[in-house]
Amino acid sequence: MPNIIMNNLMFFIPMTLAGLLLCGEVPVASKVLRTSCRAIGAVFGALLALLVLEALPVLI
Repeated sequence: MPNIIMNNLMFFIPMTLAGLLLCGEVPVASKVLRTSCRAIGAVFGALLALLVLEALPVLI
């Protein structure tokens, strides 16, 4: 089970926005596909933030 501290949750917002912006800039013609790419990017950004937060105590 992840050890999540409330102060560390502030890290999720920038990582989610980074994933949203990174995957949202993929050139697609459909608005639905662009929205789904943004949603997938936001989810992957949040998962990456969780991975980094859980890996930091192990590395230190």
